Amino acid sequence: MKMTMTEAVCFILDRPQPTTGHSLEKIRLLMEALDNPQNKIRTIHIAGTNGKGSTSKMLYSALSKTQKTGIFNSPHIRRINEAIAINNTEISDEDFIDLVERLKPYIEDLDSKGYILTYFEILTGIMYLYFYEQEVDIAIIETGLGGLMDSTNIIKHPLASVITTISMDHMNVLGDTIEEIAFQKAGIIKDQSPVFIYPAAANVMEVFYEKVMTSHSELHTYSKDEINIEKSDDNGSVFRFRSYKDVEISLIGDHQVYNAALALIVLDYFKDQFGLNQELIKESLAEANNVGRLTTISTSPRVVVDGSHNKEAIDAMIAALHNFAYDRLIIGFSVLSDKDYAYIIHRLAEVADELVVTSLDNKRAFEFHDLENITKEIRPDAIAIEDRIKAYDYTKTLAGPKDLVLWCGSLYLISEFVNYEGF
Repeated sequence: MKMTMTEAVCFILDRPQPTTGHSLEKIRLLMEALDNPQNKIRTIHIAGTNGKGSTSKMLYSALSKTQKTGIFNSPHIRRINEAIAINNTEISDEDFIDLVERLKPYIEDLDSKGYILTYFEILTGIMYLYFYEQEVDIAIIETGLGGLMDSTNIIKHPLASVITTISMDHMNVLGDTIEEIAFQKAGIIKDQSPVFIYPAAANVMEVFYEKVMTSHSELHTYSKDEINIEKSDDNGSVFRFRSYKDVEISLIGDHQVYNAALALIVLDYFKDQFGLNQELIKESLAEANNVGRLTTISTSPRVVVDGSHNKEAIDAMIAALHNFAYDRLIIGFSVLSDKDYAYIIHRLAEVADELVVTSLDNKRAFEFHDLENITKEIRPDAIAIEDRIKAYDYTKTLAGPKDLVLWCGSLYLISEFVNYEGF
């Protein structure tokens, strides 16, 4: 009997935890069984601590204008189908079920041999096979975690590698220093493929330069000094960059302007190959959006959600608040235990008129009362409500007509509220 969509999703979500360290061995075995479809499509591979999703959505918006373009990004916000899409159409339930059923015998065979594939490895396999069979012209592939040992990193020769911002996150997996993390991200750089990099500190760039040299690749980057932001508010920004004048984006905050500049140097490089021009590129950037990044999901009162969950992302989010007009700021949040939670709570406490903390449904989450106690040590008047929907609704009752409610700290949390509001 054919699986239902719920059964197909549960089959991959309920995978046991891996018993070995991070390695590409298992995903390679799966892809070899499928005849390596990832090497039969053109790809742009994207890694980075923050900004991957927004940058990939801008590239996707432009390339979809002239090419059959696939995109793979995670985590999903509304439903799993949105992780895999072609030209703004998500993979259908029927195609998803079909691919899970076709991969299931290979997965179970590998299980029997001790190669226990994770949820993300299986989703990666589904994605590569789907894009190959759908004959995409180009696929934009976002890493899940890191780069070097990320399951997407089995592409032999990407059309380009793109690296967004680098900061301290996932240290338990990627390393304890910024240089070690940069080394992991640089793992997506392949021989003789152009590399496009968000400007970084000298010690980080040195890691990238070394990898580019040994890979005989060409490196492209830019300076933030090349950007002139002409307008910035809660509708987005207008800026000039190199030969591009009056570029509009709807994504909010200066950090999104810098992500857009990275997308522009990629698109400008490939514009002739993919039949693009400046006007089409500008039009595409204006249309690009990324749900969960300073996204308004309710208007009365105004509720904005942001998936920021590490130091750099929280700082960028707080810096972007100047784009909003409001009387009081009510912040709700939760955070995973493996994040820089003390820093995050301190920063939120500094700017919030009211602070509400809630729980998370995740294996890496705090025991709620532990997070409550940590929060109240930093902000004694913080309100703790374990039930997430009750906490969300409570923040809305605190807000007057000119106040702003902001929820942040985890994309898992943001996903729940986006779905709750039916956004």
